[in-house]
Amino acid sequence: MVVGNSKSIGFITLVVGLAVILFWGANLYKICLLPFTGVTANAKIIGYKVSSNGARKVQKPSSAKRFASGRSPFFSFVAAKGDTVVSYSDAPQLFILFNYHIGDEVTIAYSHGAPNKAVIVNWREFPGILLMLAFGFLLLFVGKDYLFK
Repeated sequence: MVVGNSKSIGFITLVVGLAVILFWGANLYKICLLPFTGVTANAKIIGYKVSSNGARKVQKPSSAKRFASGRSPFFSFVAAKGDTVVSYSDAPQLFILFNYHIGDEVTIAYSHGAPNKAVIVNWREFPGILLMLAFGFLLLFVGKDYLFK
């Protein structure tokens, strides 16, 4: 198959791949760096994120359609100033084996003065982020092949 716009396809694929790598790389960087430079606390899983019509919290583990899929957890913790903060994980949750359960205790970390941007510091956050980074690198390699034939 002959592609007439191989340079534009390659450029767009490179830009999208770079954006994916930068976005998910920043999330991985926060998970790895914030425990050392920010504030850590214990949090409790209080529900799961549903993304239809914006992010909202539900108490049921999953619907029948998405039984084996991952669930992004909502968590609650008390910040250093004494405020109770409720937030959710931005990392993609991939498989049912890596899911959190309501009532689980997790360690979170956040920047000084920004407890609403807390991240969960747990191994369960890494598979989804690493898969997205691999997808971004794949886009870079495909874009390079189209651009530099």
